[in-house]
Amino acid sequence: MESGEKVIEQPIGFMDLAAIARVINSKDRSMKLADCIDFELNELMCKINEYNKAGKMTITIDIGIAEKNELDIQAEVKISPPKGKKPSNPFFRDQRGRLFAADPMEQTHLFDISKVRKEDTQDRKEVNNV
Repeated sequence: MESGEKVIEQPIGFMDLAAIARVINSKDRSMKLADCIDFELNELMCKINEYNKAGKMTITIDIGIAEKNELDIQAEVKISPPKGKKPSNPFFRDQRGRLFAADPMEQTHLFDISKVRKEDTQDRKEVNNV
């Protein structure tokens, strides 16, 4: 190509844009838009598989005007993965607000009920044997 010749540019489509534009993924890494879409889709599918619940992926392309014919294009890929259910951890408090593993307000037995039942069963056997 000789100097001074004008190169005729061809318009680009989404796939070309995705191969050129840079974005930041959810792990705070810079990558091309197409690679980010693949990365985030993989992350989303792993969570969907793990929790067996639906998720969502959103691709946003903001096109701003910089000057004259120049455009400022910024892309963003976000996922909304399903989340697991938070485990319930029941604990109790007393009247002073202290934390307990068992309910301090429940009435406690002064004797072990399993021993009482065992002794009662043995007494019945002895009465039946007489």
